[in-house]
Amino acid sequence: MSAVCNGSQQQQVHLQHHKNRNEVARRRWKILARALQKTSDIDTTPTNVNDIISVRRFTTFDLVTSRPIILNNGTDDPAASWFEYTATISQNTYSLNIRHPTRSFTAAELIGFNNTGNICVWPSEEVLAYYILCNLQYFSGKTVLELGGGMTCLAGLMVAKYTTAANIHVTDGNISAIDNVQFIVKQNGLGDCAACSVLQWGDIQDKPVGNHISTYDIILSADCLFFDEARQDLIETIWTMLNEDGTAFVMAPRRGHTYEKFAEEAKMRGFHCKSKQYYNEHVWNRHLKLKQSCDYDENIHYPMLLHLRKTYAENSYN
Repeated sequence: MSAVCNGSQQQQVHLQHHKNRNEVARRRWKILARALQKTSDIDTTPTNVNDIISVRRFTTFDLVTSRPIILNNGTDDPAASWFEYTATISQNTYSLNIRHPTRSFTAAELIGFNNTGNICVWPSEEVLAYYILCNLQYFSGKTVLELGGGMTCLAGLMVAKYTTAANIHVTDGNISAIDNVQFIVKQNGLGDCAACSVLQWGDIQDKPVGNHISTYDIILSADCLFFDEARQDLIETIWTMLNEDGTAFVMAPRRGHTYEKFAEEAKMRGFHCKSKQYYNEHVWNRHLKLKQSCDYDENIHYPMLLHLRKTYAENSYN
């Protein structure tokens, strides 16, 4: 009798879980619908911390600039526009050609998982890419995974192009995003050093690792902390995919208490967490200058940097 009751309870929990995920999906679609109907900034009035993600009055730290380009290889791509993203560090110039799809996305393509990162290159992804370019030596010989890279996977592909990493795999939960990233990988000639695939965090415990190597030395994640419902799935995915002595670089703004909640739950899972507000002089100086702007809100725009390592590797932490 108890087994039957337990089975019934588990089924109810399972149904409630799906109901909650559907509600989250509908909420995310409303945010995306507003975003995709506009050609410039999104400016809504947030009613809670999750709605804050839709505020786009501030769009860039100007660390990585972009300009429209015409492909010179004769490729016709009517479904997208191409841009060259460029960063200059210590007189060295780094660039990547990025594809911006121009077609409209259907609800079926967008609903059911987190797509907010697919609207544009968010400031945290920009800052993470810049931080990587300032620390290229750290990735030498390492295996690298990017989670939630969106339509561009800008940070992970900068690793692929400009470091001597042993293996780079960029991922997102959206098939449309990964389709777009495949175009970017091909256009930049990165097919031999970068792989890309769909990876939804909630599935990591239920499905085989697939075409991933077993675990990674470095995991990258930019601005993926805003949905409370996805927090545990992201933590479990990082735990499962990170080497015993590996490091995860999680970059995200505080955005209310979402950053702190993620760090707290990561500690409970067994991670050693080290949070940094100051991690790059140029980024910090840009932040201080931007604080004078009424469009800039440190709470939702300035990305903190969180290093995660498994507790038993704490003594080797730098």
